[in-house]
Amino acid sequence: MFQLISLALIYGVMMFIWTFVFLNRSHDKVNQAFLLFLSNILIWMVLNSLDEFSDGTIATLETKTVYWLSMMYLSITFLYFIYRLLNRKIDWLFYAALTLNTLTVVVRYLYPMDYSDPTFWRLTEPVVAPLMATTFSLPAIYALILVLQQRILTKDTRLRAQLNYIFFGIGLALVISVISEYLLPTVFHVEEKLYLMHSAIAIFAVAMFVSIMRHRLLNLRSDYVYRTLFLNASEGILIVNRAGRIANINRVGREILQDERLDAGDWVSNYIPDYRFDTNYNQHEVVLTSGEQPRYLSMTQYPIDERDQGSTKLLIINDVTQTRLRQEMEKLQLLEKSNIDQLTGLYNKQYLHEGALANDENAGPNALIFIDVDDFKSINDHYGHLIGDEVLSKLAGCIKRNVRVTNVSVRFGGDEFVIILENTSAEDAFLVAERIRTYVNALEFSAGETVFHITLSIGLIEGTAPLNELLEKADRAMYTSKSEGKNKTTFFMEETAHGAFHLSLV
Repeated sequence: MFQLISLALIYGVMMFIWTFVFLNRSHDKVNQAFLLFLSNILIWMVLNSLDEFSDGTIATLETKTVYWLSMMYLSITFLYFIYRLLNRKIDWLFYAALTLNTLTVVVRYLYPMDYSDPTFWRLTEPVVAPLMATTFSLPAIYALILVLQQRILTKDTRLRAQLNYIFFGIGLALVISVISEYLLPTVFHVEEKLYLMHSAIAIFAVAMFVSIMRHRLLNLRSDYVYRTLFLNASEGILIVNRAGRIANINRVGREILQDERLDAGDWVSNYIPDYRFDTNYNQHEVVLTSGEQPRYLSMTQYPIDERDQGSTKLLIINDVTQTRLRQEMEKLQLLEKSNIDQLTGLYNKQYLHEGALANDENAGPNALIFIDVDDFKSINDHYGHLIGDEVLSKLAGCIKRNVRVTNVSVRFGGDEFVIILENTSAEDAFLVAERIRTYVNALEFSAGETVFHITLSIGLIEGTAPLNELLEKADRAMYTSKSEGKNKTTFFMEETAHGAFHLSLV
């Protein structure tokens, strides 16, 4: 009864460890090697327990053969795990151990066996038995040497702690293996039916598992990490499978995508139309247009397993709408500040030359007005620059009141102003220019006891030529106004019949 309880406990522990590692399996080579080793142990332990139900049939014989093979390759699978754990490249020594074990299996099949014996693979002959025992143990002994060597050489305290557990487990398993399989049955004639060896291997597996859990030997999840980093993360996190469907999503992810019912199985592209599974994003910004106003999302995506780019991916999303809007507002404010003339509140010359209209080589505004204050230098010389600034400021006020908000009004130079009128005929542009000139004529300026008025010389051009060309022609028309007595508007007209320019006074 005690043996049955012990076996049940051992199997329970082994199944728990194997299930845990299996459920957390990954493409990590250490993980895969450890799972292979645990699977080999379980096969051997289970088939060993079935020996008592032998009935001499072919099926039983085949089961015993599989059982014996799993036993012979235990040390090989363990050596393979140690190679992966120590990040050691598979070399000729590993292949030599594998070849030696395989040859032993072949030779053992050629050697006469008594299949009626539950432990038929044991040999009591003086020469053969030690040879078989040595062959079986060599890979495990070599693994023990590798672990001991690495433990001595390594300066990594975490790795040293891991190797201490492993060294303890290997040593205990080897000692009990020799006692259980060779000393007890052959020297002391005690038959314990491998229960002692089962216990040794179980102790070794537990030592390995403790090393895994305490020192993160494998890339395994834990409930704490899952809840802390996934469920309670401040970012939206989605786990997406190869098909582009959501495998898991946290609360913040549902809030960002604005659907509390969103769950596993839903398509990511239904919520983020531009999403692509095969793309690894790095803070890539997308715009969602559903709703009253657009929302901006930042996406970062990468495969959970770096060695398999097509594996399940982790998608991290953040709602950056407020940040984006604030940046746009700051950009507009900065742009406006750099393009606005501080004295007049109109656009400056930089805006005129760097704006969209200046870059259009095929078309320009329908009409352009070029304004210059007559005798402005004399005003500055006689009344001072403060009065001159007042003149420019009040002139800008007249321009603002007499043009549409959509028109572009620019302080082009010291006392020069440009107005761009889109979708405006020459006649309408002329009326605008004359209205501004008339309003400015009516303004009164005081400098001490002196009251004075100002006049404007204006040039006007209509056409769809590039902006620089229109500016040049309007400027020439403005100078014609000055040469014709000032305080007037001159319209620049191109005579297409002769390819010449003609100035007409209005």
